[in-house]
Amino acid sequence: MRLLRRTALVLSGALVGATTLFSGPSSRVAWTVETVKLARGGDVARGRKLHGDCAGCHGDAGNVDIPDVPDLGGQDPLYLYKQLADYKAATRASSIMNDAVAALSDRDMADLAAFYAASPKPPQAKGAPAALDATVTRLASIGDGVRLIPACDACHGERGEGNPRFYGMPALRNQKLQDLAVQLRAFRSGERGNDVYRVMRDVSKNLSDAEIAGLAAYYSGGHPSEAPAPGQ
Repeated sequence: MRLLRRTALVLSGALVGATTLFSGPSSRVAWTVETVKLARGGDVARGRKLHGDCAGCHGDAGNVDIPDVPDLGGQDPLYLYKQLADYKAATRASSIMNDAVAALSDRDMADLAAFYAASPKPPQAKGAPAALDATVTRLASIGDGVRLIPACDACHGERGEGNPRFYGMPALRNQKLQDLAVQLRAFRSGERGNDVYRVMRDVSKNLSDAEIAGLAAYYSGGHPSEAPAPGQ
């Protein structure tokens, strides 16, 4: 009995140690008064100069016609600042972005966020939007209480227009369908985990591939068939 108890204590200690080694915060950004002032008070002109190093991927003003690259123009500055800070701290992983932002200071990130936020919003998708399944539109506007899924629009604004009442909440309207689908799947799998309080991970884990494709189409204005297949 003593041996079993001792073995259990050793295993328990090992698990605690493993948790300490491999766990960490979803983000190192805390929305203090100082951080909010910094993120909202960036210098647009200086951000435009800094963007010169980013234009190859993100275009002249943050929007570019590449399916898996998010449009940054007109995005919430607090969201932009947080994502840059998360890339720098590696709480959001990207083989490209982690290196790209490594040398940026907090002021640099605030200035870049200001530049993108002041740039034109992404254009609407060409053609008429697809007729979406009622389940998808209900998820976006009402949610699903049985699966504990809140309405997406409650946080992201009507039709994803944006919601400045929530710090760092991104606008989804007219974002690229492919990127939206990829990000939802990344949250669902846990590959992306920089959502505060696991909100997006907990929501997306209950979504099917078809629902993810439908929600991506709902906000982008595209067609669900344009969503990349799982694993792509």
